[in-house]
Amino acid sequence: MANLAAIVIAHKHPQQVRKLLAALAGVDIFLHCDRRASKEVLAAMLEGAGPHVHAVRRVRATLSSWSLLEAELIALRAALERSAAEHVLVLSGSCYPLVSLDDLHEELAPWRGRSRLELRPLPRPEWSTPRNDDGGLWHFNRKFVTIRGQVVRVRDVPLRTVRRTIPVGLRLHASGAWKVYARAHAEALLRLLDERPDLVAFWRTSLMPSESAVASMLSSPELVGEIAETTIDDLVWYVDWSPGEDKASSDPPTWHPRWLTINDFEKLEAARRAPSRLPGDGGSSDDYRKLFARKFSPIDSQLLALVDEQLRA
Repeated sequence: MANLAAIVIAHKHPQQVRKLLAALAGVDIFLHCDRRASKEVLAAMLEGAGPHVHAVRRVRATLSSWSLLEAELIALRAALERSAAEHVLVLSGSCYPLVSLDDLHEELAPWRGRSRLELRPLPRPEWSTPRNDDGGLWHFNRKFVTIRGQVVRVRDVPLRTVRRTIPVGLRLHASGAWKVYARAHAEALLRLLDERPDLVAFWRTSLMPSESAVASMLSSPELVGEIAETTIDDLVWYVDWSPGEDKASSDPPTWHPRWLTINDFEKLEAARRAPSRLPGDGGSSDDYRKLFARKFSPIDSQLLALVDEQLRA
């Protein structure tokens, strides 16, 4: 069986976080609870968690800022230092597995030495806005104003300053924040950031680095060598991005995955029952089995119960 560790990035809903931790029982879990959450919230998340769950240093993590990526990197360092994991999962508190732990080990075993995450080369039309019609390059070609790792906004518009160049050798990619790291890739990523303060400075003053930095660096042969060849475009999460009431009309627009309900169970079942993907298989990741899904609402416990009973049993 593949040796796994998991990072969980959470900020509220302790009961739901505990359910996620229980679903991964036996896996070394490194929990980052947002610093804005009270100590009581963190204690509630850890209640009954057992020795495999480790709380890591907390930062105030904001969605579009370096701080959210910083939270992941803190937990990633801890996972590498305190476990022998061959793969490290990165999840949110609203994620949940669609497969049993045995199935998860079996699924990931052939992927040893490979990372699986969404890789979308930039520019991309969906990253454009009415004010910035450049496929998302506006996230990077100017420095954003930040204070303590948080992007400064005025009337919900992030502030930018001078133009700049993209670091040499960096191939910009968009991605989701949720991923499966191969151990060697995670080690190379942290080593790169330790050795290249210019890259840290670049990502600190970019917008939404949690959805671009890792994918960009691990896809850049000039930065990570052959690792770029074994970083695979393969999202193993089921996520519903269809427009809903939470789609905003601001510039930049704020897009969020739709909250899943009991009415989504058949789609989750189809995603779970799809064929397993092996290294070298072609096609889109949409053609293959999903191992996790998000976002699960804490008020819809019936859906999670059904997932446990019919998909994870």
